[in-house]
Amino acid sequence: MYHVVVAFGIASVALCFGMFLRGKWKAVRHMLMPASVIGGVLGLLFVNLVLSEVDICGVTVKDFSNIVDVFFVMSFISIGLTGGKKKNKNTAENGENKKSGGSVRGAMGMALIWCILYALTPVGGILIISLIGRAFDMEPMYGILIPFAFCQGPGQSSTYGKLFEGVYGFENAEMVALTFAVCGFLVAFLVGVPLAKYGMYKGLARNKSRINDAVERGYLLPEEQREALGKTTFHSANIETVAAHFAIMGVTYLLALLLAKAVSFLPVLGSTLSAMLFMWGMFAAYLVKAVMRLMKMNYLINNVFQSRITGFLSDYLVVCSFMAIQVSVIGRCMVPILAVSAAGTVITFLVCLYFGSRLGSDHDFERVLGVYGTCTGTTPSGISLIRMVDPRLQTPVGAELGVMNAAMIFSTPTMLFITFAGLGKISLPIACGGMLATVLVYMVFLKVFKVWGKPTFSLLKGHISDGTEDDSEISFLRGYLHIAAEDENDIEKTIMNSWS
Repeated sequence: MYHVVVAFGIASVALCFGMFLRGKWKAVRHMLMPASVIGGVLGLLFVNLVLSEVDICGVTVKDFSNIVDVFFVMSFISIGLTGGKKKNKNTAENGENKKSGGSVRGAMGMALIWCILYALTPVGGILIISLIGRAFDMEPMYGILIPFAFCQGPGQSSTYGKLFEGVYGFENAEMVALTFAVCGFLVAFLVGVPLAKYGMYKGLARNKSRINDAVERGYLLPEEQREALGKTTFHSANIETVAAHFAIMGVTYLLALLLAKAVSFLPVLGSTLSAMLFMWGMFAAYLVKAVMRLMKMNYLINNVFQSRITGFLSDYLVVCSFMAIQVSVIGRCMVPILAVSAAGTVITFLVCLYFGSRLGSDHDFERVLGVYGTCTGTTPSGISLIRMVDPRLQTPVGAELGVMNAAMIFSTPTMLFITFAGLGKISLPIACGGMLATVLVYMVFLKVFKVWGKPTFSLLKGHISDGTEDDSEISFLRGYLHIAAEDENDIEKTIMNSWS
């Protein structure tokens, strides 16, 4: 396993170069592209131009893929170990927020847009590969992988790609899925940044102001370094707090493996459910947290520090996703992969723009940017785009974007259609028909929750109306989609705790 450590070191070098370029290259700074994406692009070039020709301690792209798999599960474990927020003093006992940092309607609306794309993009992917894939010896089933990459990010794309490869028998499916994810990250900024700048030019942003220098450069000067990483919960004479947190995560990982093994004996879906180790990782984390709570030891896990661990895992997960792609292996499939990615970008842009501009508020443009970035990359990608037009996060969109993850459970029918298609229980046409039917259901939900109204802005005409948003008609959702973000720090914590 020595070569895995070397692979981690190479990924670290790529991250360092990413940090350097973000801090020193003005063009990259203005795009707010994260160091993990910049480093990932450099790592992708290194792996395919250098590592493919020179042996470096036996390191291969598989090592980077293994890092992605492990870190993705560990990130879910870290999220599960992070405790819930304390009840806000501005929150009434009935769950209504006296000083809401976000709109329940906004979170629900963006979540339904996400669900529409989660069901619509695989249909487009299957159709495109059905038309051109035969010439490149690529089966239409590979097109069904794109929602895991665009809508969910590199961790999910690796997990489900590995599932399709190891359980369903589709060769190189994990690498194809990761390539989709890489394309998604790139278009998140290549399309999102010009859109944000155009919106500022047209006056669509509600709180247009100058982006903070620290946000642009990506690092803090000595006088700006005020926020602590967390509190020490163990005495260093016994064990370092960092070591203790990772030890608890290690125990939780082993418990997740046991749970996955136990569920593998279930008929039909056993192998599929067992492969979703991230799900069992989070479930195991909840169990560990519950046991610690019963033993009155849960205070030993510092939530702020635990959320930093989640961010650490996320950064390495992204950079290693880029480096897990070997162009020589999937080179013959690059044309259909790029075609599906281009179609997915267009579909995502149009759906986000159409429905996002009709959510009903004076900050719908910020919502379009946020949900587009999330539906092509991850939640932090959406936040980066929002920061371009709302650098101080004065609108509640940041909080809404983090909390909308709770409503993504509505995507379960799409996941079932994909799973049964992979198992061969239903045909691709039936799966596509089912997913299109769910799109219609989500559109009905948009009407039911009153988040599909008249447009509030137009890219050509600018602002049309200030919106008429009113949360009262869906107040029953506040216990489910509770948003309470008082300032930028609270928003960042909300996002970090729900980034996946």
